[in-house]
Amino acid sequence: MTQDMNSSKPQYGYFLLADISGFSSYLARVELEHAGGILQKLLEGVARNIEPVFHVQDFHIDSVFAFVREAGIHRFENLYKLVEDTYVGFQGNLTEISNHITCNCAACRDVTALDLKFMIHYGEYILSSVQNKSVLYGLDPTFVRNRSWKEAVSVSVDWRGYVLFTEPCLTNLHVPADKYQGEKFFQDPISMFGSELKSNVS
Repeated sequence: MTQDMNSSKPQYGYFLLADISGFSSYLARVELEHAGGILQKLLEGVARNIEPVFHVQDFHIDSVFAFVREAGIHRFENLYKLVEDTYVGFQGNLTEISNHITCNCAACRDVTALDLKFMIHYGEYILSSVQNKSVLYGLDPTFVRNRSWKEAVSVSVDWRGYVLFTEPCLTNLHVPADKYQGEKFFQDPISMFGSELKSNVS
């Protein structure tokens, strides 16, 4: 997928963060030697699933951040299916790793304790370049990336795998917020609507 990697003009698009749940506690109790390879496999799997639609801008140690211009997404149903398929793929990778353990280290043994959550938002951004690397500027991508929205979920529900859509995202895809079948959360100044994700992979 192609994006204009250097534009000083504000643009509009969708921002996605796929964040591994349980990462900090997992890393605190496992061997780093194997944990690094496991997390690399999981994050690369997420990136492969979303790249047909989104441009992956960068990886954090436990997350993937991506975006797409407004014209890249037309239907909410297709966006939701992408999230579901990515989640199922993530769970499948966890199962594969768990089923092919070659040692008894905690990193391999406890991998199924991990999960995946998504935040998807619509808003304004400027795309620039620093040392030939694309950089996204704007309050909207910053809101997604700073992950303060996680607290609004954790104090309300006991979800580990879930997806959140902000009200601007739903509105731009012509989904009335009051018709969305899910829980409502608020992280100043944005309302969010979420659903728990589950997989039948075993």
